[in-house]
Amino acid sequence: MLSRLARACHRHRWATLITWVLASLVLVSAGGMAKPAFDAEYALPDTDSHSAYSLLEKHFPEQATGRGEVVLHAPEGLANPQTRAEVGRVLEAARQAGAVKSVVPHDDTRRGGRVNADATTGVAVLVFAAPRTEVPKADAEDIKQRLTAMSTDRLQVELSGSMFAPVPSTGVSETVGLAAAVAILLLLFGSLALAGLPIVVALTGLFTSMGLVMLLSKVMTVPNFSMSVAVMIVLGVGVDYALFIATRYRSARQEGEPPAEAVATAAATSGRAVLFAGTTVIVSLGGMLFMGIPFIYGLAASCALGVLATLALGLTLVPALLGLCDRWLTRPGRLERRTTRAMRSPSSLTTRHAGKIACVGVVALLVLCSPALSMRLGAADAENAATSETTRRAHDLKRQAFGAGSTAPLSVVADLRGTDPSALGALTDRLRRTSGVDRVAPPAVSRDGKAALVTVIPETAAQDEATPRLVRTLRTEVLPRSTAGTRLRLHVGGLTATSVDLTERMADKLLVFVLAVVVISLILLAAMFRSLLVPLQAVALTLLALGASYGLLTAVFQWGWGAGLVGAGSTGPLESYMPMTLMALLFGLSMDYQVFVLSRVREAYDGGRDAREAVAEGLRSSGRVVLAAALIMAAVFGAFTLSPDRVMKQFGLGLATAVLIETFLVLVVTPVLLTRLGDRAWSSLGRRIRHAPDATARRPGAVH
Repeated sequence: MLSRLARACHRHRWATLITWVLASLVLVSAGGMAKPAFDAEYALPDTDSHSAYSLLEKHFPEQATGRGEVVLHAPEGLANPQTRAEVGRVLEAARQAGAVKSVVPHDDTRRGGRVNADATTGVAVLVFAAPRTEVPKADAEDIKQRLTAMSTDRLQVELSGSMFAPVPSTGVSETVGLAAAVAILLLLFGSLALAGLPIVVALTGLFTSMGLVMLLSKVMTVPNFSMSVAVMIVLGVGVDYALFIATRYRSARQEGEPPAEAVATAAATSGRAVLFAGTTVIVSLGGMLFMGIPFIYGLAASCALGVLATLALGLTLVPALLGLCDRWLTRPGRLERRTTRAMRSPSSLTTRHAGKIACVGVVALLVLCSPALSMRLGAADAENAATSETTRRAHDLKRQAFGAGSTAPLSVVADLRGTDPSALGALTDRLRRTSGVDRVAPPAVSRDGKAALVTVIPETAAQDEATPRLVRTLRTEVLPRSTAGTRLRLHVGGLTATSVDLTERMADKLLVFVLAVVVISLILLAAMFRSLLVPLQAVALTLLALGASYGLLTAVFQWGWGAGLVGAGSTGPLESYMPMTLMALLFGLSMDYQVFVLSRVREAYDGGRDAREAVAEGLRSSGRVVLAAALIMAAVFGAFTLSPDRVMKQFGLGLATAVLIETFLVLVVTPVLLTRLGDRAWSSLGRRIRHAPDATARRPGAVH
């Protein structure tokens, strides 16, 4: 089937190319015109924080509108007459902004304004006309530029709120990644055609996936970072899939096959491996649909659509481009001829020396996995932003003036159910006596008298381990005791509480997700290679690469080791959805190389080579390609650490690390294991299949 499809696309090469180019342009244009609605409010149904938010939305509609803060800091004091005049001009400028509904001055503490004890720092509240996640970014950017520009030597003006946070930009990362891909291809293959073909495929996939993700955001909840993650994945796999098929075609042409037959051969071998690898990625991402979290569905669907589009491009557009570039592809470059001659001798990777290297490498990777044992999950906030951002400076000013917990307020929302609001006095007293609570605001009763809001300020910041513990203490001990014998229903909400709920939801489902992905991958690999030992070693090594990636992320972002090298900012927990998402992506992506190398080894084995010779032959024919593909993918992913967004830095570093580690495992450890296992590796039941001297003769295609 793949051969017939490749032949058809190769025969109608111009029609295939034009169709894909037009389709990609139409999709990206349609997505842009549809005005994508990416979600920045990660709702978690059936959680305590979601119940709190629902009550606020119903009984405190003013809380549903977007709210930002203007942080005013004056070393000489805000009461200074000249400073007061400057503050007045700042607040008046804020009122004039079209997106702002009203402004609560910093000294109006009854309505939410705040001033610290020595009156050097105040916080005014901006109430927007639209909900927080729907405040137009252009309006927020205009407000940010206008107000921060009003800072003087006497008054520092900073802004706080998610609408003022920097928008993740991946343009530089994409450019750097693609430039690195071209450089690596030229260096290892010395062919401009072979360097350009994968880039054309990757760019076509980029536009196609962008359009699909933008359209997807109109029909389901898609988080605002999904586009960046999907683009990163598409660029990496787009180059890799095209390279695998193109180099196999090139090899067939150099062996004397005519173009049409070479395309069919590439599709039947490397195309089959690419189809399996892409399917593995999609299946892994599909496992995320069972997590019970709507925004995770959108992330999984976005990445899956990108991989699916790239897979379709690899199986259709690549054969067409091979037909167009045939005469430039078949001539090896000078550097390629040198590396090919160097690889003709028996592979050193299967020698005793390689076994020692493999053992040392595995031990080192196990050590690298160890930091993952102390991995802590949570959510990034303004504390993790660069100090060049106004949101980070506002965060630091508030923390200095009002305490660490002022940046992590908790909302205790009461469903009164006919209870007299005066009964909340006992609740606030109990909250004030709770360990870890800094202060408690008086209860605010809704206009309809059916709900109340009590704001609790912890002693610690949102990313401190004590703050999630406080949330759990309130939910399991303090609030149940406060409502005993009453009709009151209390819920803890706020961004910190939502983060706790998300972390717990992920932890509850992670083990099931891991088992599902591992089992499905084993089944797919076993079906492809008709073996049990080969899939087991492939999955085990992929899990090792994944663990090492977790360990490195923990060391860099949580412990701060080398954080300055990637611009990670202050230390903090990893994003709560990061381990699960990384596993879904890495289990598919990093196994591409296992599949590609093992496919070539299996080809050699089925062609009559003994087990050791098959490993050497498989590495000779695929080693350079796998190395090039891994370096390209690592460069593309690693370039995303240049993004100012902490989430993209974690994705980029985690993916790049896992790919490089997986490459070492595939090119060094896997050959050693397969050589030691011998014929048992390819037995359908893991047993030795050669019981008689003439067993080789009975195997079809054996060489005598």
